[in-house]
Amino acid sequence: MSSPNKPLRNVEESLSDPTVAFAAKPIGRQNRRRGFFLVLVLIVIAVATMAVYSFTDLMIAADETAYLTGDLVQARATVDSGIEAVRLTLAQPSSLREDAGGVFNNPNMFQGVPITDGSLGNPTSNFTVLAPGLTEMGTLGGIRYGLQNESARLNVNALVVLEENSEAISMLTGLSGGSVDAEGILGGATASEDSDVSTENIAVTLLMTLPGMDVTIADAILDWIDEDTEPRENGCEDEYYTSLATPYAAANGPIQTVEELLLVRGVTPQLLFGADSNRNGVLDSDEQQRYAASIETPGVLGWASYLTVHGAEANKTMDGDFRVNINGDDLEVLYEELMTAIGDEVFASFIVAYRIGGQSSLADSVASGASAEALAAQGIAAQDAANADSESEGTVLPWSVDALAAFDLTGGADIEFNQVLDLIDAKVTQEQNGETVTYTSPLIGEPTLLAEFLPFLMDQLTTQDGDVLPGRINLNECPAELLMGVPLVDSDTMTAILEARSQDSGGTTSDRTHETWPLTEGLVTVDQMRALLPLVTARGDVFRAQVIGFDSGSGLAARGEAIIDATTPNPRIVHYRDLTHLGRGFDLSVLGGNIVVPDNN
Repeated sequence: MSSPNKPLRNVEESLSDPTVAFAAKPIGRQNRRRGFFLVLVLIVIAVATMAVYSFTDLMIAADETAYLTGDLVQARATVDSGIEAVRLTLAQPSSLREDAGGVFNNPNMFQGVPITDGSLGNPTSNFTVLAPGLTEMGTLGGIRYGLQNESARLNVNALVVLEENSEAISMLTGLSGGSVDAEGILGGATASEDSDVSTENIAVTLLMTLPGMDVTIADAILDWIDEDTEPRENGCEDEYYTSLATPYAAANGPIQTVEELLLVRGVTPQLLFGADSNRNGVLDSDEQQRYAASIETPGVLGWASYLTVHGAEANKTMDGDFRVNINGDDLEVLYEELMTAIGDEVFASFIVAYRIGGQSSLADSVASGASAEALAAQGIAAQDAANADSESEGTVLPWSVDALAAFDLTGGADIEFNQVLDLIDAKVTQEQNGETVTYTSPLIGEPTLLAEFLPFLMDQLTTQDGDVLPGRINLNECPAELLMGVPLVDSDTMTAILEARSQDSGGTTSDRTHETWPLTEGLVTVDQMRALLPLVTARGDVFRAQVIGFDSGSGLAARGEAIIDATTPNPRIVHYRDLTHLGRGFDLSVLGGNIVVPDNN
């Protein structure tokens, strides 16, 4: 019979056994610790995974950034290549450029020109050169593939010279029967209706043709660039600018960029740049909505589209040779130069004879009421004009080469040409055996005859020694707003010029390569052309190129604007502006692109 204390004794024995006690307690603790560390391990793995993922994502972004940066560098390099290609084109004589299609609107030369073809994994890089176009009415509108002639803009720095010669030009305008009309053919849309424009100041008249311009701003601009410190009636000088919260002084000299006009009183970014926010020269759809404007809105592209500080032309022929100065001192040398240049003995001999005893047909204008002051503006004395009007009792003969034998070329010259147009209907008189003999010019003032000889003579001859002629406005490419500001003819004649110009926009035919084409086409008279000639040209050798370098595949692009001076044998970049931050500016379909798909077979 078991003892009643046996179960209690068994329990005590179990508790006193160290093996049992050791085995019972740690088992639960070990299980709890093993599960806790598993959770920690999972957390660490999750955090590490997220870190690796974030690092990988960051590396992928950095890799893509590196590739995009490389592509952007390639796009900028493509822009540079496009500018160099333009420089190479402008290094060629004008005649060769015209033979290749010209630089006004030439998609074959300026649209989607490939730099790389996409082979070997390279991007398909192209460049396109774009410029604002002209509407049928001659206003800015649309686009074209080519360069902008800076002579198609008003040279701000030339305004002071025009102002100094305003009186003489106004006299010539009166002589030609023209009028100075600040509103011109476009009416009040181009000038402030309440502005009082002085018709005797050509500089103010030209400025007033800009949409939104008023006489106070025009005078302020002229005060900014002239050398004196005396303000005009509606202008201002340092006294105004030094009184501003941030004082500064007026330039009182030529400005370096058109943007400098923002410092002039009254000139605002809205007036200077208009609604063209991305500076691409056209009015995009988003800009139309933002500013509630259309391309017909006056001044929508801002004054910057009409102004420049770089307009100039080389005093050279279309073939790139220097013109012959018909006012040369040595008549024998002049005759040889003329024979080399024009190869016509009749014209060469008459020109040197004119330098001895010539008289311009402008002197005959006194018969129609021209003032002595107007004639003096062309270097003709009133007495000489009166003599020209009187009936001559001498013999009048057409000029012939044999007549040159009676002239002494070694005695020097007494007469100088004011213009090449002085040759038209000119006369040369000489005393022979006690009798006055008058020879008439071989260049007769009939449009059909002038069209045959005048373009060549205008190309080969000049009356100045200077290598560069600055400031004249390109008659073929300038906006109508500027053309109407030139004080030469009435509005009907100006309308005819614009209509004739629109039939050959860009002036790429031989008839439009000289500024006297309105005369040869019978649109203006000889006297009107005389008044026009100091102000206009059909050439211009400083060009603005807006170049877009782009990848045809990704659409990534860079954009730059360069002004290139081609008046020198090696065209040079006189101004550059990076426009990449303003966007591509044009759709890829507009830019085009000659893409060669690589053959991976």
